[in-house]
Amino acid sequence: MNNLKSFLRDVRDNNYGIPEGTDIDQVVHEMIQNIGSIDDELRDRLIYGTLHKWIMNEELSIELVRKVLYITLDDDHLFCGIGDIDQDTVFTRSFSALFIPLAFHYNDIFNYLTEQEYEYIYSRMRKYYELEKDYRGYILDKGWAHSIAHAADSLHSISSASYYSQKHLLVILELIREKACVSNYYFINDEDERMAAVVIQIVKRNILKEDVLINWVQQLGCIERIAYPRYDIMRGNIKNFLRSVYFRLLDISGTEGINKEIIKTLNQL
Repeated sequence: MNNLKSFLRDVRDNNYGIPEGTDIDQVVHEMIQNIGSIDDELRDRLIYGTLHKWIMNEELSIELVRKVLYITLDDDHLFCGIGDIDQDTVFTRSFSALFIPLAFHYNDIFNYLTEQEYEYIYSRMRKYYELEKDYRGYILDKGWAHSIAHAADSLHSISSASYYSQKHLLVILELIREKACVSNYYFINDEDERMAAVVIQIVKRNILKEDVLINWVQQLGCIERIAYPRYDIMRGNIKNFLRSVYFRLLDISGTEGINKEIIKTLNQL
């Protein structure tokens, strides 16, 4: 691990250039083996940061990106310790989910995903988002876990892809609604903003009927009466989320032709 850390520091310090003679497949394999490290410098700034740069710079082969995508979606990564709460396995799950937007970015350039792969990504992320129970954002001495925010980033990429239909988007809206109603953890690390971005992307796709979106908003406005303090936690999470959706809709309503009835409904809650 120390050798990997030293290597990635050198790569970073040399503007993310890949040293001549590097077996990039082997290096990336080792990076993915350590994707859930509790060392936040290695996990976040070096492994994820380098993968992000290499993807943006188109340094990796399509075959390698596809291979990493399948690894990050497997049971040992996206579902590593799924259901755990307050365990370090959350880092592996969360940072595996964060690779999906990178894979979609490569697809925007090279159009390599097949129909079967689109469906596989969707089914794995749907299942993961349903099952993730560790909602922590920043963890002292270990850095960002941020599972809900990272998964929302992945759902945003999925929602942006033209392959996905009304059927897919409706399920994603329901996944977001369920997580916005969490009553055992108060989101304080911009999870509401990251989830709201998914909703806005779905609205901008303009393939869902207005009454479907209004009904979805109204469902969120009907807060279930449960015992304190869970009621206040859920109410706070929903309010913050709906505020984020509301103000994001205001930002785009003039230029994107968003129907004012959705904003009006939000304003009435």
